[in-house]
Amino acid sequence: MDKPSLAKFLRSHAGIPKEEVQLLTLLHDCNLEMSRMMQLMSKLYGSAHSIPYHEKHVSKLRAGIRAHAVRSDMSETLSYFNELKRKT
Repeated sequence: MDKPSLAKFLRSHAGIPKEEVQLLTLLHDCNLEMSRMMQLMSKLYGSAHSIPYHEKHVSKLRAGIRAHAVRSDMSETLSYFNELKRKT
């Protein structure tokens, strides 16, 4: 019996499809909570059991988005102060 809902438990099938990373990033940028994001994905897939990844994958994605934002914010802040220093 073929059970696609169990594929997410296989390491070879782990991860979020590229197109959905973009959608989840957009939802994260709109400040949606993890539970709401997973509810939306379960609606798209028909049920929570059909989502091909776990909540922990989305959590890791969100952590990566936040880490990238912190690095880019720091870089932009340093550039701003270097520009101010250069002007004076």
